[in-house]
Amino acid sequence: MVGKRMIGGWRLSSGVRTLHSAPAAARRLQLLPAALALLATPGVAIANRVGEIQTSVQLEPIQLATTFHVGALAAMLVYNLLLYFTVRERSHLEFVLFTFGLALGQIALSGLGTQLLWAENSIWVHAAQPAGFTLAGLCAALFARSFLDTRARAPGLDAMLKLAASLFGAALIAAFIVPGRFSNPHLALIAPLFALLAMVCGLRCRQLRAPGATLYFAGWTTLLVGATLFSAARIGWFAHGGLALHAMEAASALGILILSFALSERTGARLRERVANLAEELANSEHTIEALQASEQFLTQGMARRNLELEALTQRLQECEQRFQQLSHHDPLTGAANQLLLGDRIEQGIIRSKRHNCRTAVIMLALDDFKPINDTYGDDVGDEILRAVVVRLRKIVREQDTVARPDNDCFAIVLEEVYDANDLQRVANAVAAEFAQPFHIREHTIMLDASLGSAISTERGTNATALLKQAGKLMRRNKEIKRLNRSQGGGSGFVAA
Repeated sequence: MVGKRMIGGWRLSSGVRTLHSAPAAARRLQLLPAALALLATPGVAIANRVGEIQTSVQLEPIQLATTFHVGALAAMLVYNLLLYFTVRERSHLEFVLFTFGLALGQIALSGLGTQLLWAENSIWVHAAQPAGFTLAGLCAALFARSFLDTRARAPGLDAMLKLAASLFGAALIAAFIVPGRFSNPHLALIAPLFALLAMVCGLRCRQLRAPGATLYFAGWTTLLVGATLFSAARIGWFAHGGLALHAMEAASALGILILSFALSERTGARLRERVANLAEELANSEHTIEALQASEQFLTQGMARRNLELEALTQRLQECEQRFQQLSHHDPLTGAANQLLLGDRIEQGIIRSKRHNCRTAVIMLALDDFKPINDTYGDDVGDEILRAVVVRLRKIVREQDTVARPDNDCFAIVLEEVYDANDLQRVANAVAAEFAQPFHIREHTIMLDASLGSAISTERGTNATALLKQAGKLMRRNKEIKRLNRSQGGGSGFVAA
């Protein structure tokens, strides 16, 4: 099962892969006709050869039995060759070569090779039997190492298997270099010894719980019986050599079959182990993804909280900025514009008046004798009087005009869109009328007097400093005139610019 799954933005291969995908296995199975044709080639040659010599050569019963035996070995060979093409494990190929060498040696031993496959004067007459059995021994030693993994499980036995493989390899080369010198008694001695070594390896790896080791041990036990019968027949311990040969062939066929079962069991165990490992990796990956999803959710929630906190902080910063602007441009007691904002409003008014062909005017107003009021009624009443003055002045002017408190008992009015001195005088008269009315602060009724001074911009242009200076000068002059009148016993006066 192969698939892909999307979880929380993460792409995961969510199937347990087998060792090879189905398309790859299908492509390898397509090699089956070619493999069968290759394996059938010797059979076709034998059949043709039999047709050629059937009139002159009569096959003995022992040779017919060997033919059936070789057929069984060929079936095991084909089966494991197909498994090799499917799983691509070296042990299957080693087992195929082991089976092939065993079949070649038995064909030469029974005489079928000379009659059906090669001529009597060919090199194979002397080399086929030792070459086949030594090839079987070499591949059996290599198969034992890879099947049982003796390099990791039993290093001492692995060294002995490597030595045996070296000896069989040397004997295989010698079978072609000096054909006929490697005699049957040599093989009769080596075969049981190697079978015994293979049994010891299987027994040891069975104790180490190696997969397939039990069947491996049983297979080599059966092959040991066949090797013993072969050795006894070669030495001459049996009077009926044909019977011993039949028994050896039956034991070897059974042993090969059991070893094939052992190989299948080991391959299945490895496949199951790999599938289990892949399933565990998949489960770990899913756990990792779940953890990542939980982390992502936690981070998302954390980011949402941080965004809310940032929004609240931004709002607070905006409020603080507005508050700072308010404090930096307005009087904290009355809320009127302060000295900084007053100059800016005058400059902006002058710019707009030039654009609209009008003028900007400034009225300065100072409360007379405000300190005695503070001393008489207290600072709290004095503060309320100042706030009340600002309220009355804002009632007089328009929305675009500005009321400012540049000093403690001093106020200023910025008038925009003034066209002549009459407009300015009307506002000054309205201010004087407001101050003619008493101020009711708490339970007190207080009369205030104020000195005014005004200035208006000219067509040639006037800046804020000049207007404030001119209006302040007139305001102080009016205040001084009032002070002189009071000192001389006269009434208070008011002079507008």
